[in-house]
Order: sequence, then C-alpha cells, then structure tokens
Amino acid sequence: MGQRIDQFCEDLRVKLTNIDNNMNALKSKVGGEARQAEQEVRKHLDKLQTQITRERAKLSAAQAELKKWADEKEAATDKMVAEWKAKHDANRLKSRADRAERYAAAAMVVAMAALDEAENASLQAWLARRDAESVQSKP
Repeated sequence: MGQRIDQFCEDLRVKLTNIDNNMNALKSKVGGEARQAEQEVRKHLDKLQTQITRERAKLSAAQAELKKWADEKEAATDKMVAEWKAKHDANRLKSRADRAERYAAAAMVVAMAALDEAENASLQAWLARRDAESVQSKP
C-alpha cells in the first residue's frame, strides 16, 4: 500500500504541476494581446473539455466504487473485523483489504477529475469576466 500512496502523491504532484504550468503560460499570454489571449484560453479549454469528456466513464465507475465501499464498510463493522482477526480469517481480511485498495484507487480518480473541473471552472470564470469587462468598456 505504501507504494500506492507514493504513486498517488507522484500523480498528484505531476497533475498540480501541469495545471500550474498551463495556468502560468496562459496568464503570461493574457498580459499580451487580448484577442490572442482569449484564443489561447479557449483552445486550452477545448483540450481540457475533451479530456474531461474522455474521462467521464472512468469517473462514473470510480464514483460507483466509492458508493459501494461506503455500503460495504457499514456492513463490515469494527467488531466483525476484530472477530476475523481473532479467528485468523485471512480470506475475509484479504477481501476487505482488496476492497479498501479499490476504494483508494477510485478516490484518486475522483480527486484528479476534481482538479480538471477546477481548472475548467477557472478558465470559464476568466472568459466570463472578460466578456463582462468588454461590455462595460464599450460606450
């Protein structure tokens, strides 16, 4: 499991670094010619939307796995787990560990999708603000 946590940390770091790099690149372009900046933001937004759409099925499956874990966790009480340990019921304990690992992997997928949505929301907000400001500046 430690290796999975390390991999999650690395995936998260890479994802955040990519978002940061993308946003910084767009921010520097925003300081330049306004029309070009908007085109760059829209182009990046289109790529991001494609990625979000492509990952939608994976996200749905992960959300279903999260719900399944929540339901199963209620069924496997701490008392039951203690009983399995006392009886050395390796099969049930292994099955529980496998489910917990699937739950962790699903939570990672949901977290990464949330980062994509946050980036999407930020770009949408920038475009919306730009639209509002462009109307205000015209007589």
